[in-house]
Amino acid sequence: MQKLALLALTLTLPACFTKTDSGTTDSNDTDGSSVELGIDYVTYGYDAGGWSYEVHCFGWADLVSLYITQDTNSPWDEDHELESWDFDPDGAWDIWGIDLPIVQTWQDQENGVNTLFGNSTSCENPYCEGTMLWRAYAWEGSTVKDCVVWAGADANISIVMEDGCRQIYFD
Repeated sequence: MQKLALLALTLTLPACFTKTDSGTTDSNDTDGSSVELGIDYVTYGYDAGGWSYEVHCFGWADLVSLYITQDTNSPWDEDHELESWDFDPDGAWDIWGIDLPIVQTWQDQENGVNTLFGNSTSCENPYCEGTMLWRAYAWEGSTVKDCVVWAGADANISIVMEDGCRQIYFD
């Protein structure tokens, strides 16, 4: 069932390029008992208008946040709090996401609202993806319960690696 939902999600993301990490698992079934909070998988995509991110969790997160930066001589970084998009009423899973339209100047960029990544003046490659690095956190209260990192093809993952984070890969 989850794979069918993932396929539907992938087809509906408003992006010309969409990726889902290759470490997906199907352990969201619950008998109503509490599920340990963790990040199940991440989907992201982009087009000329913006970026879309979804973080699928086991259990219920109180917050999911996303840090984005670059591996360049003049890196830019952004912090975004994602919105709760869907959840299982029994607490087995939830989905957090954000759509970030691309703005053209750093003065117009606002965390949680839009992104500078992808504008024509700050990227040497289309949409900046090759030099970008990401770190997503799943929070329970003020405690990070899980953290994942990933990087574009031309970026050094160690820039965003933190203790307790695990690297995810995309097909």
